Amino acid sequence: MIKTYIRTLTLVLCFLLLSPSLLFSAEKKNKDPIEITSDRMRSEDGGLKIIFSGNVVGYWGELKITSDILEVYNTKDKKETEEIVAIGNVFITRGQKRAKGDKAVYLDKLQKIILTGTPKATAWEEGNMIEGREMIFLLDKDRFVANNRVRMKIYPKNKEKEDNENRPTN
Repeated sequence: MIKTYIRTLTLVLCFLLLSPSLLFSAEKKNKDPIEITSDRMRSEDGGLKIIFSGNVVGYWGELKITSDILEVYNTKDKKETEEIVAIGNVFITRGQKRAKGDKAVYLDKLQKIILTGTPKATAWEEGNMIEGREMIFLLDKDRFVANNRVRMKIYPKNKEKEDNENRPTN
């Protein structure tokens, strides 16, 4: 009985942790502006590739990415960003959700972020965490996939704390 309860609780917690796409949601249809600050910036190929280096911090709405280097690849007409690559000490935050790795690639048309790390990339929310060498965030489908030797640690919610949060106030 207890084993069944623990197994069910683990499956429910896994679903709840991963279903909101750990870091991202597809709720925004309009595009937020991109704001990037760094120590240096260099433009190549007539503005098709822009490289930011040194203490890079990028904001896209609520999403924040920090890294050593950030490469922005624009379309040939320079009206849209095709791809953004963050390299070195990549740290992504959005609200209470965080992820870190060695490299992150954002593909705008596919609405996908691929986070990789050696030996691992890590994502966590509060005390819960998941590790793998590759994590894929499918933004428009509100899904998350972890590959290559995945490890997950989920803590059960404190029942007393949960009851207090759900108790009506007078």
